[in-house]
Parts: sequence; structure tokens; C-alpha cells
Amino acid sequence: MEKAEYDLMYRIETRYWWYVARRWLMIRLLGRSLRSGGLKGLDVGCGTGGNIMATRKFGEMSGCDIAPEAVEFCRERGIAAVIQDQPDALPFPDSSFDFLTSFDVLEHIGNDAKMLADFARVLKPGGLALITVPAYPSLWSLHDDSMHHIRRYTWKEVVEKVRSAGFHPEMVTHINLFLLPLILPVRWLRDKFTRKKGVTSDFNLNLPGWMNFIYKVIFCAEWYWLRFVPIPAGLSLVCVMRKKP
Repeated sequence: MEKAEYDLMYRIETRYWWYVARRWLMIRLLGRSLRSGGLKGLDVGCGTGGNIMATRKFGEMSGCDIAPEAVEFCRERGIAAVIQDQPDALPFPDSSFDFLTSFDVLEHIGNDAKMLADFARVLKPGGLALITVPAYPSLWSLHDDSMHHIRRYTWKEVVEKVRSAGFHPEMVTHINLFLLPLILPVRWLRDKFTRKKGVTSDFNLNLPGWMNFIYKVIFCAEWYWLRFVPIPAGLSLVCVMRKKP
């Protein structure tokens, strides 16, 4: 990502609806499979540290990110166990962690299959991983350009890749369905009218506080569907998976 996007993430990830609601949903998904406390976890592509802070309820957290800016922002939040890694391998021994999270990271990786295999390598046998990725290649937009995405994913592609890496997918679901009818027109208008003014992500949209709150509530409300069955469509894909023994 551009350095400006890390600056923005650091400033808004504790209040912007997308970060707050996604993190709230992911913690609840993790909580169905993990006990609280006593575990050792890793957040791959940890950004500016908001997800590490939220997942500490499950145990001791470490993080890694390829961007030095991200590592520095994590340390400004008081998160010491974060290191800069390389895009092709994780700098941890085999079977180091009980669980692993990676929020919107694989779409940045050239060889995502190799990275998934490395996720499996650093997990203990039977360890849990949760990943999120952007869905539907057809929805490529200015936002993807600004975030330096390489791809968007289909449900079938996610399932095939995690299985090939040595995981058993326990749950694959879309999220961010309820807001999809609002987000797509906004992205289309931005692509049509603002591309010449520079490439910036959706997170640069300065929403009024009341709108940010409403978006957050609508996104979080998907839990009342997600807790029972997967959501069949949405802007992102989530996979909860186990490393095979």
C-alpha cells in the first residue's frame, strides 16, 4: 500500500465503520473455535496494529508486515512483538502458533499459494487460521488500484487454494452483503469521475459521524445471519480453516 494509506489506517482504524465492524465480526467467528487466553497467535500483514489489539483476548499475539511504516505504527500503539517480514516467507519456526489471522493480505501477494502453505507451516497441527480477501474479480475498482491489490477472489478459488495448502476449510462465507447496494454505486461514480484526480482508497471518503455509525451497525448486523449459516454474497470472503494433522 501507499505510505499515505498506512497513515490513514493508523488514524481511523479504531473508528471507521469498515475496520470496526469487520473486526467485531471476525472476533466472534474466532470465538466459536478458540478459548479465551493461553494461546499463541500471529497476525500476518498486521497493518497498524488494530487487529492485534483485538485478538489479544485469545492469548499472546505477534505480528508481521512487509511495510516498515506498519511496524513503526504498531510500536507507537505499544505493540512490541511485531517484525518486518519478506513477501515470500514468514520469519517464524515451524509449528510456532495455535492460531493465525490475515485480514485482506493475500490479494497483495504474488504467490498466494506459497504464502498459504507458509501459514500452515507456522501453525501447530490442528491450528486454526482465519483469512479475509476481497471477493469477485468483476468488482475491481479504483480502491483495488490504490491498495495495490493483485487479484480479487471467487469462493471456489479460496476453497481450492486453502485445501492445496494443507488446510481443511471449516467455514467459507461472504460478508458485507447488506451494504453492497450502496457501496457499488459509490465505487462506480468514483471510478468514473475522480480517477484523474489521483488514486485513493474508499477509506479516504470523509463520512459524517451519523453515516459512519449507521454503516457500522448495518455491517455488524450480518452476525445474526452469519452465526447460523454462511452468507452467499458480499464484498469480501472469509475462510475459517484448520491445519490438517
